[in-house]
Amino acid sequence: MEIYKEFILKHSIEIMVPSEKLWDFFYNIENNYILWHPKDHIQFKWKKGNPLEVGSTIYSEQTMGGETGKLKGVCSEIIPYRKIAFNFDFPTSFMCPRIEWLIEPKGKNSIFTALTYYRFGKLFLRLNKDKVDHILETTEEHMKEEGKNLKRILENL
Repeated sequence: MEIYKEFILKHSIEIMVPSEKLWDFFYNIENNYILWHPKDHIQFKWKKGNPLEVGSTIYSEQTMGGETGKLKGVCSEIIPYRKIAFNFDFPTSFMCPRIEWLIEPKGKNSIFTALTYYRFGKLFLRLNKDKVDHILETTEEHMKEEGKNLKRILENL
């Protein structure tokens, strides 16, 4: 019997730019982070290593659902122009171990997909269903806003 239940939140959006433009946006995420989601994003820094390299460490701050999260992690997987993945450090990793940003070419355009992985203990779920629902709902809303903002920013450059 598993003690955790996993949730994968996914949001995709077509953006009328080639995949290289999306990749460049994320390569320069330190400069683009606040622009990407001015309401919620506070800062993003590469702490160790180079941008978009496996093993490089990050620090970011953002607000979601009225709470500020301070996230530390490592760039865990890179497929140039296709995939960026981060694994978070404890304590974030306890509930949200990983996020991924996928870039899929579609003709002259791109499909951007954001994935957020959550896991909650079954007892926690039973005792805190409203809190879990709030976390999942605010994350979905945040991901949709990021997608729309990314589309607006890149299509208007």
